Amino acid sequence: MLTDLEALDEAAELTAPICIFGAGAAGITLALELAKKKIDCLLLEGGGLEFQADSQKIYDGEVIGDQHTDLAYSRLRQFGGTTGHWTGLCAPLDPIDFEKRKAIPHSGWPITRADLDPFYARAQPYLQLGPFAYGTDDWAGKLEGEPLPLDPAKVGNAVYQNSPPTRFAASYMAPIEASKTIRCYYHANLTDLDIDAADKITGAELKTFHGKTVRVKADHFVIACGGIENARLLLNFTKDRPAGIGNQNGLVGRYYMDHLNCTLGSFVPADPQLSLDFYATQEVKNAEGEASVYVGLKLPADVLRTERLRNNTAFLAPIWEDETFNDDFRDHSWVAFSSIAKAMADGQVPDQLSSRLCTILDDPGSVATGITRHVMRKVHSHGGIVRVDFKQDAEQAPNPDSRVTLYEEKDRFGMQRAALDWKISEADLLSLRRTHELIGIAMGEAGLGRVKLGLGLPPSDQDIYTGYHHIGTTRMHEDPRQGVVNSHCRVHATKNLYMAGSSVFTTCGTANPTLTITALAVRLAAHLDDVYHHRMPKDEA
Repeated sequence: MLTDLEALDEAAELTAPICIFGAGAAGITLALELAKKKIDCLLLEGGGLEFQADSQKIYDGEVIGDQHTDLAYSRLRQFGGTTGHWTGLCAPLDPIDFEKRKAIPHSGWPITRADLDPFYARAQPYLQLGPFAYGTDDWAGKLEGEPLPLDPAKVGNAVYQNSPPTRFAASYMAPIEASKTIRCYYHANLTDLDIDAADKITGAELKTFHGKTVRVKADHFVIACGGIENARLLLNFTKDRPAGIGNQNGLVGRYYMDHLNCTLGSFVPADPQLSLDFYATQEVKNAEGEASVYVGLKLPADVLRTERLRNNTAFLAPIWEDETFNDDFRDHSWVAFSSIAKAMADGQVPDQLSSRLCTILDDPGSVATGITRHVMRKVHSHGGIVRVDFKQDAEQAPNPDSRVTLYEEKDRFGMQRAALDWKISEADLLSLRRTHELIGIAMGEAGLGRVKLGLGLPPSDQDIYTGYHHIGTTRMHEDPRQGVVNSHCRVHATKNLYMAGSSVFTTCGTANPTLTITALAVRLAAHLDDVYHHRMPKDEA
């Protein structure tokens, strides 16, 4: 069922065993998984079914830390959430990402990669990915080209898969509308939670943009509104908990992480005709199914431990003699143009059309260059390779001083807006620099060429940008003094409130987060099924 909350009577009350706030990748996956288990749920989305400026404005806020990020542009407050404009690159976190490591302060998840593997496999179809196969051995003999002849003990290959990308609104609106167990309401803005003396959430308040108030009663509540919004909501719920719900130890909003999105470091091949076909996006098929595969370079786990480094995958971007084949025009303007063009080609109205047009007008030259080059590539030859750039979303360590807080300005519902203080440490940058050094040593030993480091000493963060990945603000840890949620994603300070999405990540690894977000949602559904059917001891819930 799919209903506009505006259609309900003032002071109506909604009830269900489980209530989910947020209809993005996490919330929609969770609702669909509960439907498979025949558990009734409410799925509540603050925005509309499509982009609406009044809803999007709720995401406005202040950036008070590193300025190479933003609060509103990167998120979509509508049904389907930010999957409305994600790019689709996917990989699971590595086993080492879950470990407690000396190189990563505040690291160590309370679960392992093996614990999450079954749920990763079940998450793949939600993102229209191929089989859960992320090793080069899984695709042996299927990929075109040959991997670079690097010592595998020093530099390995990392396999990613490309989602189409899946737009959750387009893919899952119809199944949710037809569902007999999911009642989805949009324009349902969460404005308060009630919590009793026994730390149980007893109800929630919803408001519409036209002033209606609706109450919610449920046995269990899940907030799945994104890495920034999850923290903002908890910090705003001060009626019964002056510091905010779940914030008894001052941890809500802390340990904010993003990936260090940058094109830094490069190598000049000894042979300008070096084949890099193995590292280009390929549509391949093995015995388990088909996938769009993209391979990069990664240091093995043993090297990360020995060298005390953060994780990173370096994708290879060749720069050709004929600049027609170079992709240096792919800036924010080109991404905005590409999003508009793809939506129109699919017969859809582009989301955030006005803001994206403004982005294009800020730098129309890159769009003109990109269009021209795509046309000219049909008649030009790319020639030899001048250099190969390293493109990456590098890991940064969790830092309690990197955080989401509130400031005095309020949104239309009277809730304080978010302020983001994203901090990049010198240690994060030095780790990336050393990663490139080690890749360079291995390439030199293999006679492939010479690597030029993109970070100097001391390293500068001027070329480090947001990956648009908002991670870690309600982190998972079994100790309430070190995390907001437990291993089942339940808020420590409550009996029945759960968090879903990348806000629960303890560390961020280097993999794009959407696959892990979806896997954790599948896992949370399994846990709530156990709780619902009383298969879980109360002290473990």
